[in-house]
Amino acid sequence: MRLTAHSPLTRSAIGTGALGLPVVIIVVIVMATMGAVGQQLAINMLISMVAVVGFSLYSGNSGIMTFGHAAFMGVAAYASGLLTASPAVKAQILPGLPDWLMRIQLPLFPAMLVAMVVVLVMAVLFGLPFARLSAAATPIATFTMLLITYIVLVGAKGVTRGSETFYGVPPAVDIYIALGVVLVAIFVARLFRESVVGIRLQASREDELAARSMGINIAGLRLVAWILSALIVAAAGVLMAHELTAFSPKQFYISLQFMLVAMLVVGGQSTVTGAVVGTVIVATLLEVARRVEIGLNGFTIGDFTIQNVFGLQEITLGLLILAVMFWRRDGLFAFDEADDLVRKVWRTRRSESLPGSRPSDTKEAHLDGAIRTP
Repeated sequence: MRLTAHSPLTRSAIGTGALGLPVVIIVVIVMATMGAVGQQLAINMLISMVAVVGFSLYSGNSGIMTFGHAAFMGVAAYASGLLTASPAVKAQILPGLPDWLMRIQLPLFPAMLVAMVVVLVMAVLFGLPFARLSAAATPIATFTMLLITYIVLVGAKGVTRGSETFYGVPPAVDIYIALGVVLVAIFVARLFRESVVGIRLQASREDELAARSMGINIAGLRLVAWILSALIVAAAGVLMAHELTAFSPKQFYISLQFMLVAMLVVGGQSTVTGAVVGTVIVATLLEVARRVEIGLNGFTIGDFTIQNVFGLQEITLGLLILAVMFWRRDGLFAFDEADDLVRKVWRTRRSESLPGSRPSDTKEAHLDGAIRTP
């Protein structure tokens, strides 16, 4: 494949750099100012960023909002936990496991690959019927997938411990691993967006009837995007499992899905830049709300004492979504990627610097010609 300035690989690499550099700077600032706590917050933000970027690969290119991607994270988290936990821990918490699964213990990345294969099978099974649904029916169907997955995770007590906490997962995620997975996710999402498959899927997003009339296989394109999206989100689920080290099915349910949707809506559904920016903004506001929530506990106003503040993060998230949908319903970065905006600004300033490009230059030239005319 020939690499040119306008090839998908080149544009994807440039776009990854344009987004990756600010992310690295933000992470460094947070770690430098907040120490170990800042590093933990940065890792959590990066894991969410991987999930939202994967989420946007499908929803952004197809124009269809889904409510089931948290299910992929949950399945991947449990798969990785089973594959990486020590045999001694598994014998204690899951005595009924098959012998081969009881004995196996893999490092992080091999376990991540296996977990992604498990999610691949799940994505194909659900994606085949979902790809043929209308844009209005797909959100409901994907939410049903989330419900089914949650029920299965709770019901499979011999493998997941049901609603009890699954623990013993080794803490294998650091800031470098999280940052590396983020950069890979951004590159894959940008490459898909710039590819022929991505462009055709975007065409169906803008006008589905016209795309069908041109012979575009919309169901096939949606299935491809759905699978790639699920694989990236699965990687986020694995990272989350090894960052938490202990979790239960409720951590991969409605609250997580709502947060992913909020991050995507705030930043902009149609761009990878929107997914990244939305994650940073929402993660920051949620952390601020959490600290305010803690600070208000025991706060006294006159004769009234606030014993326990609950739900401030959810309220903040809801108000943020309402504000964005009211003032900028397509999100902060709805149409242009970060590198596209930089390119537009550069071209505008460059054209303004050329002689005769400004209206004042043209007016002065006309006046000068009029004065010199005999």
